Amino acid sequence: MVVLDQICVSETETRVRLYTKDWKRVCVLKEGMLFRDESGNQYPFLKAEGVDLCPKRTKMKDQDFHLVFTSFSPNAISFDLIEDKNAKHAHKPWVFEKVDVSNCEWK
Repeated sequence: MVVLDQICVSETETRVRLYTKDWKRVCVLKEGMLFRDESGNQYPFLKAEGVDLCPKRTKMKDQDFHLVFTSFSPNAISFDLIEDKNAKHAHKPWVFEKVDVSNCEWK
């Protein structure tokens, strides 16, 4: 199970911190990753940190990794982070929908 732990936004990028609860072989789908706000604005994937891009997988448990996207709108209320279940190398893709950020303190 992959857990969404934190989102941090700067003027240049958005960092999403995730971790695994159980031993899992994890990789990030560079193609087939959707990060969007409630208005439908999509933010391009820039890089992954602490985990490999598919098809190479990293075995991990209780270990943080980050996904980095272009900067998220400070006016956004929620976001979706979805891996395309039909993408090549997709294996148990994660789906986080309507994650509320309206109470976040943007810096």
